[in-house]
Amino acid sequence: MTSEQPLDQLLRECAEAVGGKNFFLTLAETIRTTREGIIVGEKKQINYTNGIMTWNKTLHADNWRLLVESAKVRTKDGNILLPIEDKRHKNILNMIRTLKPLTFTVTPKDPSDGEGFSFNALEVIDDKTTRVSPLFKALFAMPMDVLKKTMG
Repeated sequence: MTSEQPLDQLLRECAEAVGGKNFFLTLAETIRTTREGIIVGEKKQINYTNGIMTWNKTLHADNWRLLVESAKVRTKDGNILLPIEDKRHKNILNMIRTLKPLTFTVTPKDPSDGEGFSFNALEVIDDKTTRVSPLFKALFAMPMDVLKKTMG
């Protein structure tokens, strides 16, 4: 699974790794109904009907909100790092530095459903280019109807 492959293919592979499309969509729906307090809490996990999603770093509310907001922004190249002149540049740069190592791991409850998958929240391309990963966008920011349509 790489972020270079088409999104529909990436989503299908991830769905297969957790038991199928319906299990993947259940995860996405659970994420959307989870209160921010749970996401930025010390537990660092979300339980859903068919498994668990964990992450490796405690999140602070400000950085979390900025990451989700960045995932919803659409630019031609997907770059979330704003020009230095922009007053939000410093906040986004600090969020990138803090959340660069953030990795999410999804594990099915039943090992026979699949091996699960992991993904980073951010893709740092170079000093001037950082993108929110396609899987993060799909699971946390993409409207459910668009996600379902993209998965086919």
